Formats: sequence, structure tokens, C-alpha cells
Amino acid sequence: MVCKCGAALIWCAPSIPKRTSVSANDHRHRPVIGVLLKLSSVVLLSCLAACVKYLGEGVPTGQIIFVRGVISLAVLAFIAWRFEGLHVLRTTRLRSHGIRSLAGTASMFCWFTALTLIPLADFTAISFTAPMFLTVLAMVFLGERIHAYRWTALVLGFAGVLITIGPHLTLGGSSVGVLTAFGAAVFSAGAIATLRSMSGSGGEHPLAITFYFSLTTVLCSAVTALWGWPMPTGEQWVFIVLAATFGVFGQLLMTTSYRYAEASTLAPLDYTNLVFAVALGFYFFGEVPHWSMWIGAPLVIAAGLIILWREYRRYAAVPAPVVPND
Repeated sequence: MVCKCGAALIWCAPSIPKRTSVSANDHRHRPVIGVLLKLSSVVLLSCLAACVKYLGEGVPTGQIIFVRGVISLAVLAFIAWRFEGLHVLRTTRLRSHGIRSLAGTASMFCWFTALTLIPLADFTAISFTAPMFLTVLAMVFLGERIHAYRWTALVLGFAGVLITIGPHLTLGGSSVGVLTAFGAAVFSAGAIATLRSMSGSGGEHPLAITFYFSLTTVLCSAVTALWGWPMPTGEQWVFIVLAATFGVFGQLLMTTSYRYAEASTLAPLDYTNLVFAVALGFYFFGEVPHWSMWIGAPLVIAAGLIILWREYRRYAAVPAPVVPND
């Protein structure tokens, strides 16, 4: 399952599901299509981040999130009605939805705020720490045992983070932006931890999970109107709607990609986001990443890949169920 964190999202690799037998003739198992959809979603979400950064402090974060949430609700409701039936939105797990949605909403607010304070590439590198925070949360709250591979990943990732954020803390960079970006990663990990118990054997439909998350973002962001929402200019409206559209369709493409290829194939593609972030940051905002990002980010990415590889090995070790011949 994909976690929709923040504006859509800090996209995080889903937990590897229990192994099942997949027929070679299964029309859904088309890894090339899955990869193309995943890369398309990464591009859209990178464009979303660029739109939010362009809007900067001129438009309140809550106002952008509200518009994005309303558009998301409309699109999701239409998809549910047209293709699945509105019954898929019914749920009896309001408490789980509440925890997951509030964590995701907090991540979204942190994400949008951090984008206005630090370069795109630096924020993207910090967002890759979400799998490490998820590992720690799973150890503390879910009682999962952390073995040598994950400890190695945590140490490696922590070293990469220290190198990446060093200039922000020592050379006059925005410490508030860095801390806010870490907040986005932490809340993202919390949302994923809850998502694990809801999806798969939890029985919650992906549309329902995303719908209630979007509903929560609308309700929470509406509260910020009490502090005043300025009327955006025509140009700002264009970028607000573009940001919302990129987020919604980036989410849909991301979700669809996992129907055609395995998580172990697609999850590493999340790290191509750093390439797009560097390119967009340089072209539109004149941002040149500090040398520390080029050293620290690969360490953080390596830590995430180690965790992913370990999850894949655990998944591969589960024997596929034997399907009796009729």
C-alpha cells in the first residue's frame, strides 16, 4: 500500500505483502507498465512540490491543502461511484482512519511548510528518512525485532542525515525548515505504521483509506481560515489548482503502478525523486545543492534500500501456498 503523506504525499515504499502465487499469465503482472506509471507519478509529485515552493508564503499552507483536499474528494468519490460503487467507502474502523489521517495531515502541513524554507533537493533528501523512522516506530510501538541489517541501515542513514543537514545548522541555513522536514518524515512514518494494520488483511479498501485522509485534510485545513485566507491572484490560483491536480493524479498513478508490478521492483524508483528535485530546484529557483547533499543523500538512499532489501528477503522466504488442482 502506498502512503499518502502530506500533500500528497511523501510517498513511501509499501510494506511487502505476504507472498502469493501469481500466474505467469496474470494480465496485471506487467512490470514495464508498472515502472512507467511509477515514474510518471514521481514526476507529477515533484511538480507538485515545485508549485508549492513557487507559491511560497504568499498563500497560506492551509489554504493550498484545503483546495487540494476538495479536488481529491471529488475525484475519489467519482472513481468510487463509477468503477467500484460507493459502498467501498463504508468503514467500521473510524479510529484507525482517524489516527492514520491525522498523522498524514500533520505530515502534509510540515511538508508544505518546509518546502518554503529549504531547497527542494535538501527537503527530498530528508524525506527519505521516513523508512528509518518507521523502523524505529515499529521497534518501539509494535515490538518488532531489529536485526543487524536494519541497525546498519539506521546508522548509515543517520550519518547521511548529519552530513546533509550540517550546512543548514552551521552555515546560516534554515534550521526551522530542516526540523519541519524531519517532522514531515516522522508523521509520514506514523501514518505508514497505521496503514499496515488497515490494508491487506485489515480489509480496508485503498479508496476508502485515501478518501477519509482527504476528508481529514479538508476539515483540518478549513480551521486555518480563522487566521485569514487572502484572495489569491489569478496566477496563484493557477498554481494552487495545478498543485492539487498534480497531487491527485500522482496519487492515482502511484496506486495503480502497484497493481502491475511488485513493491520490490517499484519502491527504489522513489529515489529518482531526488534527480527531479535537483533539476526543478536549479531551473526554476536557481538552487545549487551544497556538496554535503551529494555525499549525505546517497547514504540516506542506501539505508532505505537496505531496509527494502531486507523486507524483500523476508517476503521471498515465505513459501507460496500450494493451490490444489481441481
